[in-house]
Amino acid sequence: MAQTLVVQSFDSIPTVLIISKSSPEIECENQAENFVVKYSAPTISITVKKLSLIWSERIESYKNPISATPSQVTTHIKNKKLNNYQFNQLKKLIQSSGFMDLAAEYGAATNQRYYPYSISVCLNNQEKKVFLRSNPGNGKSPKAFRVVEDYLRQLIK
Repeated sequence: MAQTLVVQSFDSIPTVLIISKSSPEIECENQAENFVVKYSAPTISITVKKLSLIWSERIESYKNPISATPSQVTTHIKNKKLNNYQFNQLKKLIQSSGFMDLAAEYGAATNQRYYPYSISVCLNNQEKKVFLRSNPGNGKSPKAFRVVEDYLRQLIK
């Protein structure tokens, strides 16, 4: 269960802070479920656990259209139940795409500018976390990563 709080930052930009009691990392050996997926991107996060799909979306508003600093930031949290087909399709995509065989990190070097993306999967007590430092100069993400990411994003539409 998460709480949503609105906090004033130093430059008077309202910011949403989410306090969660659960750890963001997946610990497969402590999961009663045998399939959990977590996706994190700069403006969205998605969690699939059992047949529950929970996602949060960060929305930035700008009073000054040329400013890089948003005048307001809000986070919307939504959830829905997956049907068995959607749940099994996600599981099948992860298994057949080779996601569990990917390296732990891809993309830009840590000292370069990048946007962080990650997918964590707990499947039959096996954990896999893939971190992508997205930067246009460093090529595309691995196909298996894109396939899983695309399907997760499709589920929340």
